Amino acid sequence: MSAPAPALFPAQYHPVKIRLSDPAAAAAWVSLVFGMVLVFLPVSFPHMIVENWQNGRLIPAMIFLTALLNGVIYLRAAHLRSAKPGLLTSAWLGALTVGTVVGFSVLLDAAILHEQSKLIPNSQALVNEEILAHTYWGLISGIFLPYLVIRFTQTLNFQTKVD
Repeated sequence: MSAPAPALFPAQYHPVKIRLSDPAAAAAWVSLVFGMVLVFLPVSFPHMIVENWQNGRLIPAMIFLTALLNGVIYLRAAHLRSAKPGLLTSAWLGALTVGTVVGFSVLLDAAILHEQSKLIPNSQALVNEEILAHTYWGLISGIFLPYLVIRFTQTLNFQTKVD
């Protein structure tokens, strides 16, 4: 007798189990690229970020980049683990990504208002530094925090199923 053909038995797919090393590696690469661009373009890169913030294009661009990167991380994790990406987890990941970046934009606005309320000379330099710092932390948090929340919910679901 011959073995059954693999086409007759479809591959078993399981839900994607997220490991925190996947988004941590992506956040490390984003951090390295951000730092290298800042080192090699110390004037034009911060100026570009501040100009995009003033024109209202920074936050939508950050949302797009972090959502795209999180989607790639999620699909890569699903492919590596031979798992099927779920619609609910994908929607939750997207909502958490957008919420994190928007939350950091609210914090950025509050920090800028705080800096401008001090009425110190050359406060624009401090505002520019705040914009650059919040852009960095918004990107890193937009990548890592949604996966952290998803990982904790997966851990809670696993513990309740075992009990």
